Amino acid sequence: MKCFRCGNELADSARFCANCGVRLSDPNDDTMRVPQPLDGDDLLERMRVLFEGEFEIDGEIARGGMGIVLKGREKDLGRPVALKILPPEMGPSTRAVERFRREALTIADLDHRNIVPVYRMGQTGGVFYIAMKFVQGRSLDRIITDQGAFTIPLAIHVLRQATAGLAYAHLQKVVHRDVKSANLLVGTDGRIMVSDFGVALRTTDVTLTTDGAVIGTPPYMSPEQCSGFRACPQSDQYALGVVAFEMLAGTVPFASETVAGYIQHHLHSAPPDLRGAREDIPDDLRAVIDRMLAKKPEDRYESTDELLAAVERLPFPPSDRAQSSDLLRKLARGEDTGEYKIRTTPIKILTNAPTQPMAPSAPRRRPLRIAVPLVGALAVALTLLWARGTPTAPAADTAAVVVKPTPRRHSSAPASTRTRPPDPPPAAPATGLIRLLAEPADAQIDIDGRHWTGSAFDVSLPVGARHVQVHAPGYTAWDSTVTVTKGATTVVGRVRLHPNSTTP
Repeated sequence: MKCFRCGNELADSARFCANCGVRLSDPNDDTMRVPQPLDGDDLLERMRVLFEGEFEIDGEIARGGMGIVLKGREKDLGRPVALKILPPEMGPSTRAVERFRREALTIADLDHRNIVPVYRMGQTGGVFYIAMKFVQGRSLDRIITDQGAFTIPLAIHVLRQATAGLAYAHLQKVVHRDVKSANLLVGTDGRIMVSDFGVALRTTDVTLTTDGAVIGTPPYMSPEQCSGFRACPQSDQYALGVVAFEMLAGTVPFASETVAGYIQHHLHSAPPDLRGAREDIPDDLRAVIDRMLAKKPEDRYESTDELLAAVERLPFPPSDRAQSSDLLRKLARGEDTGEYKIRTTPIKILTNAPTQPMAPSAPRRRPLRIAVPLVGALAVALTLLWARGTPTAPAADTAAVVVKPTPRRHSSAPASTRTRPPDPPPAAPATGLIRLLAEPADAQIDIDGRHWTGSAFDVSLPVGARHVQVHAPGYTAWDSTVTVTKGATTVVGRVRLHPNSTTP
């Protein structure tokens, strides 16, 4: 572990940093630690006791893996605050405190009108907290759920503000890593504010996250995050592109029942064409979103400032700005805006689409000295076959028949030499899909002689009974027969192998 103040390496059991002397845990930890579990009224009552004299606690706003957010009010200044506390079940470990403290310091350095500001941070009774501005309004995901697809000016207005906040953060060397509609807050003043930097990362910081860690929300994760690589500003661009798609279509581009499914889509599936949902999307707006959703980071915008410039070049007259600001204020207050609801055509969300197959390697071309004899032998064979069918026809006439055959009604040739219509192509075999996730992650999946590692996601197979086996060294193999149904997805689900009892 590292000291959250100076970065010095520490033992897990250390209570003080040997380098800077900072206390790593509350001295009253044994008596003041919040009891577990604390949910609902128990949590609120305990927090009211802990923060008495500093904050009045009204209720819980949200809960996630990196904190619990409470609504409160500062007693000294009387201003409303969003109080983010370190979840009691995580405990004040060095790593948890370091993450929490870095989040506060990261946001405190970001002074922008489109980023939620931090007022202060502290510790009370073993509970670490961050006091932030309370945004009176609603999150963008709730608005999309109620409103559906946005008008074009409204989508551009939201995209402009969100991009401006992220562009500023990126200039400060901060990558959000969890951009999504739920983390974009719409205030009653019509302002968009980026929130929840709980998993944000400074581009110069290498102590908390390493390659191989998958961080983010599955529907919005960039391909590089899905692969476990370090997030970059272009990763936030991709996630914001998903939000833009969501505002225009009323839904995210990909859907899946599993995290593995989302990862497969982000890595291999092209997003659906927005024109399938509605026809009024300008080409220049669609081009911006398509570039944001490029699979490779280098194919997106070189910087988020460049993306912001592209968004600001989109036509957006003052009348559209005024109307969009008024509409945002109404949506943030939860008012009825039925006259602005957009009808969209449901687009085919890729829930069961198979992953793109890998292109087979190109066959090696044989040397010309081998190819020439083969071509000559083939020509001789064809000539002999033709001569057998038309024994009296000279070579010149044969060539003429091949180039320009006589019409059938005037043909005097034997029936055996007349042109036969081609046989109809054989009917494609009926197929279905099979979906399977194996544990451990390196387990091998065998289905009728085909092999996968870790997961077989929406694999197309002929209908009928298929032999499925999952095995891994040191584990008891799983062997079963699964019936594949035509045109349907057979979800086997998660297969957990049990350690072999004979393994030492």
